[in-house]
Amino acid sequence: MRLPAQFGSGVTAGAPRHQALRMHSTDADRHRMDHVALQHKTPKCVGGAASGYPVMIRIRRANERRRPDVLPVTLALEGGGAMGAFAWGAIERLLDAPGLRIGAVSGASAGAMNAALLVQGLATGGAAEAKRLLELFWRRVAVAAGSLDGPTEAWFHMLSSAMAPVVGALRGATNSWAPGPAGANPLAGVLEGVLDPTAFGRPGAPTLVVSATRVRTGEARLFRDGEVTPEVLLASACLPQLFPPVEIDGEIYWDGGYSSNPPVRPLIEAGAPPDIVIVRTTPIERPEVPASAARIQERTHEIAFGTALRQELRSLAVAQVLLSGMHTLPPPLARLRAARLHMIGAEEEFREVAARSKLYPTWAFLQRMRGLGAEAVDRFLAEQGDALGRRSTMGLCRFARPLLPDLAGDGVRPA
Repeated sequence: MRLPAQFGSGVTAGAPRHQALRMHSTDADRHRMDHVALQHKTPKCVGGAASGYPVMIRIRRANERRRPDVLPVTLALEGGGAMGAFAWGAIERLLDAPGLRIGAVSGASAGAMNAALLVQGLATGGAAEAKRLLELFWRRVAVAAGSLDGPTEAWFHMLSSAMAPVVGALRGATNSWAPGPAGANPLAGVLEGVLDPTAFGRPGAPTLVVSATRVRTGEARLFRDGEVTPEVLLASACLPQLFPPVEIDGEIYWDGGYSSNPPVRPLIEAGAPPDIVIVRTTPIERPEVPASAARIQERTHEIAFGTALRQELRSLAVAQVLLSGMHTLPPPLARLRAARLHMIGAEEEFREVAARSKLYPTWAFLQRMRGLGAEAVDRFLAEQGDALGRRSTMGLCRFARPLLPDLAGDGVRPA
């Protein structure tokens, strides 16, 4: 028995499908392949190993395209207090990577700080200025914490008196410093003289999206480009246990990590580059069950701030599955289907970081996280860099299966 004529001559039915797909080189042939493949009625899970015609065709056709000399990518930066220094190091290394250009950035909490300064630097002075601003910001973080050049003993003595009410509480980006007068957010002083909101939205600047959480409804609000101000960044990094909420346009906001950490799907729908690189700063899983009060609090914090991303990835996974068999789509849905997801993190190292280090960042700790971020990018580019512009490197099927349990195919890479 031979395959239908649409799949070319000389290929038997028992031959691997990828051999059949390679027989075609003309646009007309590819169109016929799409027409035949899209008759397949079972939705296929995307993002893992290929299974079924729709997934095979899309991957093969993407691979046939020549990757551009300079590939635009989107960064989505998770929050995580002092762990944001990991993203700092990752950003620096990505800025140095040949053939990559950052076209859009989103962030929540500490990720919002990194995102804003990255975009400002690229808009005003290129990669070198972005690196300078990020280092200046994190040095100011260490100074605000009292840890840059002082002895460790003096540092912890200061903490014991100034931070006693919140010692042991693991919170987000704003919990790393002693409260200022009247509960002022110390990040306000860190940003003063560094942040230039007029840089956002300039021609040629990367798109910037920052999330904050509406206290009244619990929903995320996304601020884009020129909407991002110092107040927006303080709202995105506002932990209510430590600092007063931030009011913007009559609405009260808390930390963006509660509702969109970081924003992913809105970037895709808005037309950001389809290669989305998510930079994690917290562990996805912990093998042990926490027993102590401190560990329980730490894990509940990680779960609370990780839930938004899991839900967003599940939404994206289901959308890609349901859209995989459709031929013509409006632009926002076509972008969802075409999105390629990647993730950079350091799972084992994240698990080993003590909660106290996230709360009270010494300069040595920030430098350690910075180095880990750079190493993680080096590892990603060496092992999976060729996939950029061609396919996802993180499997989304694991997020979709609880909702669509009958998905065909089991070739799923771990997220």
